[in-house]
Amino acid sequence: MNGKEGAPRVMELPRPKEVKCPYKEQYQADVAVIGCGFAGLNAAVSAREAGQTVIVLDKGKPGYSGLSPWPSSFRWFDPERGDDEDAFKEAMMRGGDYLCNLRWYDCWLKESKGIYQRLSEWGILAQYPKASEAGDFYEREDFAGYREMFDKFDRHKRWVEVLDRYEIPYLEHTMATDLVTAPGDLVSNGLAAGEASAREGEQPEKICGVMALHVPSGQVITVRAKAVVMATGGGSYKPTGYPVGGDTFDGEYMAYEHGLPIMGKEFEDFHTTSSQAPGNVFLDNHWQYLENIWLCGGDVDKSNVVDYAASKGNIMAMGRVRKAVNGVAQADGSEIQDVATASYTRRGGSRVYETDPEEIRSGKMSTPVAASALAGAATGMCCHLTSGVFCGLEDTDGATGLAGLYVAGDGIHATSPSGAAYPCGVGFTSCFTSIDGDHAGKAAAAYAAEEEFSEVPAEQIAAKKEEILEPLKRKSGFDPNWARDVLHSIMAPYWVSVAKSEETLKAALVQVEYMRDHVVPKLQAGTSHDLRLCIEMKHKVLSAELKLRASLERKESRGGMYREDYPYRDDENYLCYIVQRRAVDGTISAEKIPLPDEWAGNREEAYNSRYIYYFPGEPEIKGFEAPKKQWGQGGRS
Repeated sequence: MNGKEGAPRVMELPRPKEVKCPYKEQYQADVAVIGCGFAGLNAAVSAREAGQTVIVLDKGKPGYSGLSPWPSSFRWFDPERGDDEDAFKEAMMRGGDYLCNLRWYDCWLKESKGIYQRLSEWGILAQYPKASEAGDFYEREDFAGYREMFDKFDRHKRWVEVLDRYEIPYLEHTMATDLVTAPGDLVSNGLAAGEASAREGEQPEKICGVMALHVPSGQVITVRAKAVVMATGGGSYKPTGYPVGGDTFDGEYMAYEHGLPIMGKEFEDFHTTSSQAPGNVFLDNHWQYLENIWLCGGDVDKSNVVDYAASKGNIMAMGRVRKAVNGVAQADGSEIQDVATASYTRRGGSRVYETDPEEIRSGKMSTPVAASALAGAATGMCCHLTSGVFCGLEDTDGATGLAGLYVAGDGIHATSPSGAAYPCGVGFTSCFTSIDGDHAGKAAAAYAAEEEFSEVPAEQIAAKKEEILEPLKRKSGFDPNWARDVLHSIMAPYWVSVAKSEETLKAALVQVEYMRDHVVPKLQAGTSHDLRLCIEMKHKVLSAELKLRASLERKESRGGMYREDYPYRDDENYLCYIVQRRAVDGTISAEKIPLPDEWAGNREEAYNSRYIYYFPGEPEIKGFEAPKKQWGQGGRS
C-alpha cells in the first residue's frame, strides 16, 4: 500500500515456502480459551486469577486478529458522573425494539466502570492525539510515520504484554477446528428449564479438549482441558468495507455441531461502506486502526432518552433500508465524514464535555475519513451481540448445554443486551464483551477447579484429524476462494441481506443448500493456508443457511431485520428470541423463546409511540401518519 508522495512505502513480505511448527502436538491446561480479543483476554486473565492454568489459541495473534484491533470508542456507565440508570435502560429497550436481555444489561450497568479501570491499567485505553492533530501525518497519509510516533501507546501489543504478565501461554496462527468431548452428565441446555443438553437418544457429553490447526505449518494440535471458553467472534462471508476477514463463524459451527442452540441470526449488521469504492476496507478504516480508543458515555438522560434511541434506529431502519432499495447518488470519494463535528448522540460523547474539564468521555473524535453510504460492508455479520450460542434467559456466565464449555463475546455469545438493533451503541461492544469474557473466565475456572482431566479419546482424535486434513488429499475439487465469492454473491444482494422477503430468502436458500451438499464436500486445498479457507467455507455456508432460515422464521420487521412482505412489528407472535439447533436427523429446527414481561415495556402504549422509528410501509399498514421526512431521503422529521 502506497501513501502520497513522500510517505513511507509498506511492502508485503514474500511468502515462505515451508514453515515448521514451533509448537508441540499436545498441550494441557485447566482452561483453554479460543480467541483472544476483548472477550478472550478478559476470560483468560480472570480464569488465571482464579488459580487455574490457562492456554490461549488465536487464529491470528492476540491483539491483532478479529474485530478487537478496530474499535474506535469505549463506553461505560458511571453514576458518579451523573449517569441515569432508568434513562439508559429505557433508551436501550426502546431502541432495541424490546428484545434486550436486561439481566446482561444490568451486568453492564454495574460492572462497566470496573472494566474501564481494568483495561486502562492494562494500557489498552491510553489516550493520545489523533492523526489530524499530530503534525502533517493526515495530510501526507503517512500511516507508518504516525504509528511510529505513537508506538508506545499502541494498544494492539498490550494483549501479549498482559498474557505474559499473567504467565498465560498462547498459540498464535492456530485455528480451533473441533471440540473434543467425553461422556458427561446432563446439564441445562438454555432452551427449556430442566431439559437435558443431550438430544433424545444421545449420550450426554462434557468437554475434554480442543483440536486445532497451526495454519502456517499444517500441524494438527490437541489441547487437553477441563473447561473451554470460546471467544471466537462472529464472521462475514467476504469482507468489503469493514475489516472482519478473520472472523468466519468458527465457534458457531463447533457449537452447532454439538447440538447447542444458535440465536439471533436474522438481525443484520449496520455497518456501511463507501459507494465510490465499496470493496476498499482501508478507505473507511485506516486511521481507526491506528488511533486511540475514544472514551464515550454520559449522553442519555430523561430529557433525550427517546430521541437518542431513535437516532440510531432511524439510521439503521430508514437510512440503511431506503438507500439499499432506492440507491444512492454517484460519489467521487471527495466527501469526508468528520465524526468530531457530529451531534453528541452520533459521536457518543457527553454534552458537557466542552464545558467540563473533568469530563473525559469526549466521544468519537477520530480523524476524518471518506464518507460511507451503502449497507453491506461485511455481508453475513450480525448486529452486534445479538447472535451466537443461546445460554438461557437466566444465564450470566456463558455456560452452554455442553458441560465445561463457555462462550463469550460478540458473534458467539447471544447475550442480546442491546436487543434487535444497536441503539446506544457507540463504544458499547468493546466494553460489554470484556465483561462477558470476565464472567465466562471465572465460571470456567470454577468448573475446572471441581473437575479432573478426562482422557482424550484416541479414536475421536484420529477421526477428527483425518477430517481436518481431508481437503489436502483430494485430487480434484473446488477452490475455496471461488466458493467464498459464490457465497458472497448469493448473500450480498440487498434483497437478501437488507430488504428481505419470502421469495428472495427461499431463492437464496436453494443456492446455499446446493453449496452445502455439492460444493463444501469437494473443497480442495493445495497448502495449509488453503486448508484453513476450506474449513472456514464449511462454517460460512452453515452460517448462511442459519441466517436465511431464521429470517424466514421471523415474519415481521424488527430492529436489524426488515421484511418487505411484513414491514411491521408483530408483538403477539414475535416478541421473542428465535433459536435454531441441529436436530437428531441432521435438519435445522427452530424454536421461539418468549421473554419476561418486564423486558417488554408497556405493551398497552400506542403503537407509534411504543415504537420510535418506522420501516418503509409500516405507518400505512398500522394506520398512523408517516413522518414528513424519512431517513435516507434527506433527513428526519
